[in-house]
Amino acid sequence: MKLRWFLLSVLLLTVSFFLYGLLTAPSKLSQVEFVVVKKSGPWKADISQYVLSYVHLGQDLTPEFLTDLKREIEALPWVERCSIDVKGGKLTVKIWETRPAFVLISDRETYLIGENGFVLKKGVGRIRGYPVYFYRGKTSPFTVVNGFLMLKKSVKMELKLLTTKFSELRLKGKKPEISLLDSGVQLAFKSPPLLIFLGIGGDAWDRFSKLLKKGFLKPGVYDFRFEQMMVIKGRQEKCSVRKSSQ
Repeated sequence: MKLRWFLLSVLLLTVSFFLYGLLTAPSKLSQVEFVVVKKSGPWKADISQYVLSYVHLGQDLTPEFLTDLKREIEALPWVERCSIDVKGGKLTVKIWETRPAFVLISDRETYLIGENGFVLKKGVGRIRGYPVYFYRGKTSPFTVVNGFLMLKKSVKMELKLLTTKFSELRLKGKKPEISLLDSGVQLAFKSPPLLIFLGIGGDAWDRFSKLLKKGFLKPGVYDFRFEQMMVIKGRQEKCSVRKSSQ
């Protein structure tokens, strides 16, 4: 009798351990589904290509693997954030795409830049709908992060400040061509034909804004980067105007 109960207890324990292992064992990957929750561009194919390079059919979908996969996906330039869900062997990846911010033209090449600072696309054909900036510095404005091109922090910071300064001008009519230089900013107006050089900081923007709104700027080249001097090079004249010492 005791032997029978002992054997029954061993059987129940064996079955219990088997069921526990069966229920807690990681699922095997059999299918991957991509869902774009927030679409900001034609990035789904690029995202899918990179995600599929991280996984393979029959792979164990362990918690550790899913955590690493989420981190890898959110490191992609086109992804703002993502969520991952597993049901059986089906892996569902939901994507919120990064929004494009502006187009940067550097060394005769166009780059669509995302809000995260990454290059979303190189060689942009149609650039309507996005602000356009030119970069005319001597060194590249980019660095490489996780194998992808990204704006250098210094360039990103300067462009952000430039955007704020330019919006404060509240210019009417056609906007000028805006170029970021090693030593400031260049604004090229077509009408009237003006070439303006400004510093990123200081009071250069205020001095330029006052003269522009009062109509004192005639066609020519004006340099506001010097606090004590504004260099003027007109079509038929060349002179310099010093600020009053008062």
